[in-house]
Amino acid sequence: MANAASGVAVADECVARFQELRTARAHRFVVFKIDDSLQRVVVDKVGARESGFDGLTASLPADDCRYAVYDHDFTVGDATAGGAGAGGEAPRSKIFFVSWSPATADVKSKMVYASSNEGFKKELDGVQIDVQATEPSELTLDVLNDHVSASS
Repeated sequence: MANAASGVAVADECVARFQELRTARAHRFVVFKIDDSLQRVVVDKVGARESGFDGLTASLPADDCRYAVYDHDFTVGDATAGGAGAGGEAPRSKIFFVSWSPATADVKSKMVYASSNEGFKKELDGVQIDVQATEPSELTLDVLNDHVSASS
């Protein structure tokens, strides 16, 4: 279905890869791009489960916009972990939606991605935290961990 704001449709494969990440934990990340005709959001790259955060950042071009979802694993202090109030670490994960729009990207690209953002995100049921980044320093593990801390 086409996005009302921008007229950009979402390829079925995008939702399928996202569901594989969300429910089966088959991927660490999925990067999406708007095709050259500016008609559809399509899958650009898929990161294997073993891929780290560096794999995601390396998959984002320095001079063009992208969307991405990233399954971020982390731990939280948990009084029940380790038994009898020992205070251990409990594993958790959150799915981040990343809007990547570097300053060096073409203005038209930035506009199309910005106007398609909300409509595309609605197709990805289960995204928990939004991150917008225009340069690498705005997309780091520290940034993700800060968002996790703020949402807890």
